[in-house]
Amino acid sequence: MLPEKWTTPVMEFGSLPAHAITSGELKEALDAVVAATSEAPQEAQDTTVAPTLAESPKEPQDTVAAGTGKFSLVFSQTVMSCGSCGIWFDSAKLVVEHSEGTLTSSQSGSLLIKKTRGSGSFNADLSAIPSSATIQNATLIMSLNAHEGIANSDYTSVIDVYDNSGNFVRTITARDDIRGKGYDKGNPNVPIDFTDYTRQVHGQ
Repeated sequence: MLPEKWTTPVMEFGSLPAHAITSGELKEALDAVVAATSEAPQEAQDTTVAPTLAESPKEPQDTVAAGTGKFSLVFSQTVMSCGSCGIWFDSAKLVVEHSEGTLTSSQSGSLLIKKTRGSGSFNADLSAIPSSATIQNATLIMSLNAHEGIANSDYTSVIDVYDNSGNFVRTITARDDIRGKGYDKGNPNVPIDFTDYTRQVHGQ
């Protein structure tokens, strides 16, 4: 009796032509069958490029100064239009319109906001606004320096604004808030809305 390994077929050859069994074509026929049974179809390569997720816009955060009346902002340039293109303000004035009147607070002196140099800041005390008052509108009017305020070609600079505890407040862009709205060294008084932040500071 033959061992089992001799009686078990190594592979299935399929049907060979009768003349191939008795002729010199046997080897060629076997080679063809082996090639047909051993070649596995190649899997198509996945060339799909995974979509790139766009960076989500930053969302304003609740300020730790809520209800304290301490209006305190830090301005940091995150995108420069050129290697030396900062944004230079000479002064700023906060105008807060509320249900019982108007409060203004001014800050003079150089407010140079430049990525390679450092941040600028603005502070105001809103405690004079009655606690019962409702904040209707709050605008920080930032006055560009008449000589070096912002480059005429600058439509790409970006400034991120935080409170003094590092909570994000809003973004100011040259395209949407300054040059794109017609403000420059000849039209220097740039109004920036801070109504939502002022309401938080007031505790509204």
